[in-house]
Amino acid sequence: MKTVSIPLFPLGLVLFPGGVLPLRIFEPRYLTMIGECMKNGSPFGVVLATPGADSSQKGGFHTVGTLAQIEDFDQLEDGFLGVTSRGTSRFSVQDFYLQDDQLIVAEVEILNIEEQEEAQAAEVAKMTTFLRKLSEQEDLKDWAETLRPDWSNQHWISCRLSELLPLSTDSRQALLEMSSGKRLTKLSKVMQENNMI
Repeated sequence: MKTVSIPLFPLGLVLFPGGVLPLRIFEPRYLTMIGECMKNGSPFGVVLATPGADSSQKGGFHTVGTLAQIEDFDQLEDGFLGVTSRGTSRFSVQDFYLQDDQLIVAEVEILNIEEQEEAQAAEVAKMTTFLRKLSEQEDLKDWAETLRPDWSNQHWISCRLSELLPLSTDSRQALLEMSSGKRLTKLSKVMQENNMI
């Protein structure tokens, strides 16, 4: 099993591959992290923090997260650093340690998306149509402009639906941890139950 070493950023949200994540950075440890990532062109890992837990401790964050690649940055009016990053691959944390500056560095295994089972074509077609219509809505214009559409890719479709549907954060995390095929099957069930498709 091959692992890579990456800094972790525990947040109160779930980032999916292909999703865009805008951040306001002000803590010194994360300013340093962003600087290193920009200098080296390397990603950082976004993991969902466990509510009420110390994210630097075992159990303080979920162990399946998403790599984030920095795409843009600028100085905000409030003096904070604004960073735009995009999710790439899912990963699983195998081990981690705390640096002196309290930044979490983890050994992670990159999770391959090829373990997906093919979902039902008819269901996927309905879900894709639903997502296309959503992307054309005026109130989702900002989100739609960040897209790099890949309408024939089931993995991409499942990730976009997971981030857009009105789901709890825990439900999103559970979806992130699934293979693409299982994620589509679960989403299809939820959408049918709510008369979306």
